[in-house]
Amino acid sequence: MSVQTNPFKRTTIIIMFAIGFPAFVALLYGLGAGSPLSSSQNGDAHGASNSLVGYKALADLMQKTGVKVQYSRTSAGLDNYGLLVLTPSSYVEAVDIAKVTRDRAYIGPTMIILPKWQVGRVPDPRIKKGWVQRFGTLAPDSGVAMLKDIADVNIHVADKGGAKTNERPVVPSAVGGSVKIPEVPVTMSGNSIRAVVPAPKGGALVAYLDDGGVYPQLDSLDESRVTDEESIDESLFPLVFVADADLFNNSGMADKETARHALALMEAVSTGTDGRVTFDLTFNGLGNPENLLTLAFNPPFLSATICLVIAALAAAWMAFNRFGAGVREGRSIDFGKTALVNNSAGFIHRMRREHIVGGTYGDTIRVEAIHAIGLSPDADQEVQDRKLDMLGEVDGHSFTDLHNRLKNARNPQETALWAGALYRWKKEIIG
Repeated sequence: MSVQTNPFKRTTIIIMFAIGFPAFVALLYGLGAGSPLSSSQNGDAHGASNSLVGYKALADLMQKTGVKVQYSRTSAGLDNYGLLVLTPSSYVEAVDIAKVTRDRAYIGPTMIILPKWQVGRVPDPRIKKGWVQRFGTLAPDSGVAMLKDIADVNIHVADKGGAKTNERPVVPSAVGGSVKIPEVPVTMSGNSIRAVVPAPKGGALVAYLDDGGVYPQLDSLDESRVTDEESIDESLFPLVFVADADLFNNSGMADKETARHALALMEAVSTGTDGRVTFDLTFNGLGNPENLLTLAFNPPFLSATICLVIAALAAAWMAFNRFGAGVREGRSIDFGKTALVNNSAGFIHRMRREHIVGGTYGDTIRVEAIHAIGLSPDADQEVQDRKLDMLGEVDGHSFTDLHNRLKNARNPQETALWAGALYRWKKEIIG
């Protein structure tokens, strides 16, 4: 009866590998990807949100007009060329926003859309995922604190009882045309900002930082305040502030004129770039810090990861198709006296010390032979050698001759030769 050495069938192992290996790779990818796998439909005000306060409609509208739009979940995206749109939450530190704007001064234009609304998700299964309900505007102090390391500004929120939708006034815009003022307008003012979309009662709905740069695409309403030509830096890119988010969010995009103005303003701010627009998500809690697993699944390290996967598949294929059953490895040190002697001999041979043990082995044979013939071990050595030689010779060699030859051997071959001869003498003479 044949005995099956493998407890698993070949087909079973292949199925286990086909399921387990991709699952393991997917687990590593999930650990490395982190937040990108999480849903962005959390109702907050960011570029990937489809809620009232999100900006997904604006991003989709730009894509339909041929603009390349991308979302960034890592700090590396803050250095992308083209327009960067920041939609920070109210808890973002001012120093973090200021650092980004300073680093991007010569990289590309930056637009900061300040948060406006307090929202809450309603636990109603009939409401789609990501939809929210507005509960009121945020305190103006949050926006002031957010920009304190960039510019000294004042932010004003109009009374809740503003004009109705069909009665909203229209104001001119520096990018051409006009735009309706939101029902609850939020305006900003300050000595270091310039109005792009002014408010009727002062301040600006949209403004940019007067930092010494020259931005003719945003200056059609007012001449530059920069009078010292030596302080003008034509290499700077504009930093634009949007005080009222309703001019860009999904709620505002429901109005055709507001949507048309938003597109015109994005195009004007992007002047001098390749036209790309990046919506940052890191300031909305959707960032993904890079780690080794993240790098493993992104170029240029992705090629190395693919090579490792192919190598693993090749190794598995070789394991499935090996020749014959696996050989069980034996013990390094066997049991028993014979194994002990063999292991000791092997150790001596490896250390190349055979010539040292030759004399000791000859002395051992002498003691056994003296004991066998009843001679006193205390007798003189010459007397002992004479008595042992009188016992006879084997292959023409007496005991004394063999003992001396073994003792004087200087290589493993001579030691083995004369040790064997002395052993045969003992077996034939002493027994």
